[in-house]
Amino acid sequence: MPLSRIAINVSSIQFKESQLLETFISIAKRHNIEPSEIEIEITERFLMEHTIANINMLQNFRNYGFKISIDDFGTGYSSMSYLKQLPVDTIKIDKSFVDDINEGSSDNVIIEAIIALSKTLGYLIVAEGIETPEQERFLANVSCDIGQGYLFCKPVSTEEIIERFSSQATSL
Repeated sequence: MPLSRIAINVSSIQFKESQLLETFISIAKRHNIEPSEIEIEITERFLMEHTIANINMLQNFRNYGFKISIDDFGTGYSSMSYLKQLPVDTIKIDKSFVDDINEGSSDNVIIEAIIALSKTLGYLIVAEGIETPEQERFLANVSCDIGQGYLFCKPVSTEEIIERFSSQATSL
């Protein structure tokens, strides 16, 4: 079944593996997936360790075509000037901000600022943890690109995913 993108969380411990990029390349080839269809998710905290080795590793992934996203954005201590230098494609706004969306909330202002900055830098923006139509409406009104959360789908088992994709693939 064709996918437009699959996101994979990669821990800071996994990034220390010397053959990580080669492993991802091998898996992509084995499953006939283009690297551009795979998004490597790393936490903001990992980025703030900002060693040259981490940045070089991310750049190597991007050079091969993989997409990079910053997960849990807004929960760490990101330097805004540093953000523009990172090899990143997507910013994922942390659920803690989305949880508190309401009229006049300071989280609304923070979300708007994150989106404005991210758009200016050319990043795709994903909001995590959308659970209500009101949250979805607010995020759509402030030009958030993608939403994820229980409003759209509750977690499902591996078996359910396989069943859904299998039934969709056979109906194509």
